[in-house]
Amino acid sequence: MKTQALKKLQQIIAHCIASGAMKDGKITKTKLAKLVYLVDFAQFYKCLVPMTGFEYKKLPFGPVTVEFFVVLEDMIAHSILLEEKKGAANLFSLIEEPERDALSEQEIELIQEIAQKWCQHNTESIVEFTHEQLPWKISRDNEVIPYELITQEEPENVY
Repeated sequence: MKTQALKKLQQIIAHCIASGAMKDGKITKTKLAKLVYLVDFAQFYKCLVPMTGFEYKKLPFGPVTVEFFVVLEDMIAHSILLEEKKGAANLFSLIEEPERDALSEQEIELIQEIAQKWCQHNTESIVEFTHEQLPWKISRDNEVIPYELITQEEPENVY
């Protein structure tokens, strides 16, 4: 991990898994990407500043930031995450406890709140939820989704 922002994204991913994985400790790649998006945009909704500041694009299974994939690969390479394939799904689990030094207590609490809310929901339901949000609906395919759009969303639809 080179930059502070990438380190922060790594810790967001780890905390999303720690709080949002199923009972077996595993989470699908798509669901994990959605949790990271919800965390970043919920932080912007609350504070007008995102947690990472990375750009999220409207991709078929998005919204997702390209850095998400880079950080996942790095975490696997450094034995922080374990990846396994189950049918068409890629499942991730933590090998070690998440670090906390790049995140504030408020940020960790928000991550835990969002991840725990979605913990028992399947991947399809979180995909549907994000695709019903205003930022997704009014952005064009493959374009960057502006953080500011989340401020127009109803509070109960932020995460």
